[in-house]
Amino acid sequence: MVSRLIILCFVSYATALINAGFGSKLSQFDDIIMSISVLSHVSNVSSGTQCVILCLQTNACVSVFYRRQHRRCQFHDVLFMSPEDGEQETGTEYYSLKTDGCPPGYVQNRLLNFCYQLHLNKINHNNGLADCTSRGEHLVVIDTEDKQNHIVKQITSSSASQRFSYYIDGSDADTEGQWLLHDGRPMTYFAWSPGFPENKTPNFDVITASKIIPEYIFTWQDRSPVEKKYYICQKDL
Repeated sequence: MVSRLIILCFVSYATALINAGFGSKLSQFDDIIMSISVLSHVSNVSSGTQCVILCLQTNACVSVFYRRQHRRCQFHDVLFMSPEDGEQETGTEYYSLKTDGCPPGYVQNRLLNFCYQLHLNKINHNNGLADCTSRGEHLVVIDTEDKQNHIVKQITSSSASQRFSYYIDGSDADTEGQWLLHDGRPMTYFAWSPGFPENKTPNFDVITASKIIPEYIFTWQDRSPVEKKYYICQKDL
């Protein structure tokens, strides 16, 4: 009787974790499994909600597959966006982790205290910035090599997100060659593509992360804000 109560309490607690917002089940990935960006596996797990609890205990974990037939969690450090990229496997469930106010559908890297969302519609810089601002956000700040590497890994993890260029935070509109973030801080980290910044005209004063050639995947270019690109919004936690 006691053991049964313990099991019921655990199930209630695990369900509460999901309902409270620590994990979002992505049903479009049911019966799908991904074989890339795998952090680790844990066996003898009774449910997807327990997988979410274990993901919470793994700081690098961004999302998790529960493989019901194997009673196994498969942890990932990216959020997948394209079910068609996966392989069929009956009985899988997929959850994204969301904590500390990072909304569903956003990528949360807890190691970098980083919450952001890729937007796969092409618009100009001002409209992309306005969309981010409408939710109290800003274009994504990439101010370390670790963040740059993570963004590249996230973008390249799903075919849906492997678009050509994304607007990110940074501008030299006030003074040519002096790059500032949205809050006025001078930029100290750059991941320019070879030959950039071009500084061809005063209008090339915003930054895109662009896929030029395989050796330079989503390195940076200075571009005109009137060009239509994809964009990435960041929510501060």
